[in-house]
Amino acid sequence: MKQAQILYKERVVGILTSFQLLELALKIYIGKSYDLIDHLVKDKVHFDFSIKDIESYPLERLLNLFGKLNGNEKLKKRLNKLRSERNYVAHEALLVTIGSNPNMETLHKKAKDFFYLEDELSECLQLVAAEGRELLRRFKQKKA
Repeated sequence: MKQAQILYKERVVGILTSFQLLELALKIYIGKSYDLIDHLVKDKVHFDFSIKDIESYPLERLLNLFGKLNGNEKLKKRLNKLRSERNYVAHEALLVTIGSNPNMETLHKKAKDFFYLEDELSECLQLVAAEGRELLRRFKQKKA
């Protein structure tokens, strides 16, 4: 029983780390979008947004902003499905392991769910990175 708890906790920490990486990728994407917008509207419209404005934003707000700055509807739909999962992992996932008599049924079920969540997070992170690379490619074209 202890080994299952340890493995579960390690998986939860790994998933939280993946969510942190996703937040960072979204912040970079949004910051670069702001840079591109600023470059395009310079001397036409005052635009004073930067990555500094969003450094402390949680995933929820970052997803809302990303949705306004990115047109990949399929990716946005996948990312939005992660909202409730992230909230569960961040606020409740470790509660099942507390105490001398943990809820093993929930622990085993969630451990299975987390297996798929890890894959989805990894894929979404790769897709956000790809969107970021595309944005940078367009940014370089506009600067030239």
